[in-house]
Amino acid sequence: MVRDLIVSVAYRYPAGSLLSMPVLTESFALRQFEGSGEHLKAKPNLMILDGQQRLTSLYQALFSEKGVKFNKRTYYFYLDVAMLMSDPDGSIDVGDPFFEQALFYIMEDKKGRKIRYQGLTPLYDITNLEGELAAGTLPLRYTFDTNSNLADWKKAYLVNLSNKDMDVYLELDKLWDTLVRPWLDRIRTYPFPMVELRPDLPLGAICHIFEKVNSTGVPLDVFDLCTAILWAQGFELNEEWKRTSHKLAEKVAMQPLHGTYFLQSLSILDTYDRKKRDPESRIAVACRKQDLMDMDAETVQKWWDTLVAGYKAAGVFMTDEGIIAQQILPYVTLIVPLSAILSYLQWSKGTSDMNSAWPKIANWYWCSVFSQRYSSMTETNSAKDFEEVIKWVEGGEPPDVVKSFNFRSDSLQEIQSIRNAIYRGILCLLAKQGARDFGGGGKLTTALYYDLRMDHHHIFPTKYLKEANINDERANTIVNKTLIGASVNRSISGVAPSEYVNKWRDKLGANLFDEILQTHGIDPELLSSDSWSKYVANRRENLRQLIINVCGGNVQSFTDEYDPSLEEQDEENVNP
Repeated sequence: MVRDLIVSVAYRYPAGSLLSMPVLTESFALRQFEGSGEHLKAKPNLMILDGQQRLTSLYQALFSEKGVKFNKRTYYFYLDVAMLMSDPDGSIDVGDPFFEQALFYIMEDKKGRKIRYQGLTPLYDITNLEGELAAGTLPLRYTFDTNSNLADWKKAYLVNLSNKDMDVYLELDKLWDTLVRPWLDRIRTYPFPMVELRPDLPLGAICHIFEKVNSTGVPLDVFDLCTAILWAQGFELNEEWKRTSHKLAEKVAMQPLHGTYFLQSLSILDTYDRKKRDPESRIAVACRKQDLMDMDAETVQKWWDTLVAGYKAAGVFMTDEGIIAQQILPYVTLIVPLSAILSYLQWSKGTSDMNSAWPKIANWYWCSVFSQRYSSMTETNSAKDFEEVIKWVEGGEPPDVVKSFNFRSDSLQEIQSIRNAIYRGILCLLAKQGARDFGGGGKLTTALYYDLRMDHHHIFPTKYLKEANINDERANTIVNKTLIGASVNRSISGVAPSEYVNKWRDKLGANLFDEILQTHGIDPELLSSDSWSKYVANRRENLRQLIINVCGGNVQSFTDEYDPSLEEQDEENVNP
């Protein structure tokens, strides 16, 4: 969310207004912005009533050396200067500016290192100045620099890049002034609208205004803008989407339905079709917000039914892949390229050819999930992946995400949150391989998931581990979790595994219950022996094999160099 805010500021998009009030009385207890110091200035003259989170985030990202604080972790923002300076247009106002792709953040690890990853693969270490200069990654905290740090960094970077050749240095300096400096200037001069209340307003009036500002503000979405644009052309987008999403809700029950995502898939279909019909043109496959607003009513109507069919196919695809509920859907945003791929193949080649392509599509899908590819740059990745998957299906090279897939298995021993795509992906793969209900043996389906009120629960109860003096943070990771119904979970909670295994063996029959455990990647004998260490070694390897089965590529062996305290939550903002 902080990254999105910075993008909005840099592109001069609306980022809301600020509500302020002069400080003339002591009616309010004031506090400084978090991270700005321990004390207020002697006589503060202005207080912010609404906009504190935005200003705090911008201060920490663009000025503070202490970084952005969130969930007891620290994040630092950078600009990939090499990418910015490679813009082929030579202008930030022409074509597709690179700023959004060049902006990234890094979480400082427990050892104080700042390592940039692509998915789970480390790209480079930028903990110190030498690393920053080598990678060309400018700390965004220099944006409002008052100590010449920005000028010194720029000079050192350009000197290195030019190999101390003065003519080359001067050319690079011009490029910097054209493609890097303007972005920093835009951020520095962003004009937040300011509403300033009269200092003599009664407290009751101030509280009423503040309450309304915080409770009724609804951001304007690109879907709303497209609705207005297409309404002028005689197409009622909002009403059509209401009818369509209502029909799709049952067919694609595991996927939240958002109109913006639907339009993005539609944009991919249209731009790819136009590019294919006119190969000499400079048309790019795209689904950015501005591309959606360029579509006219005729284009939207042309592809609407085709995409609806693709959404239905996506529902079948996700069910086959074990994605049986929204709670365990790895990425909400993957519906954009997935539905576009299935729509195009069905439209251009027919249902039988589309179905024959599913193994490749599944391979791409899971490589995207377990490389955490859709954690950022979703619009760029969606368009790129669509083209690469279509070419692969038609006999070309595999997509880059498949060819370069690399998975660090130790992350399975670190991930503790179901908000993480890898965590959810494992739960889906268990359902895909035929995981069955602990309490009856039925194969997990969407209907059974909701009927039994299933959730991700511990296999070795944490209460038992505590009583057994086993203090292992892996107890809360995906290695010790699976999908279990509410009533069964209550029956096993807190007891030794051997106790509940024997109970359910007596109830269902030993062979049946052991088979059920095996469908969850659990060795019945190790579980019933209460051997935590042997169970962990076996289960983590079973989960690793699930990833190998769907992704191939380089799935590393376990090294036991893991640290659950550094788990990076891979959350999505599901409201596009």
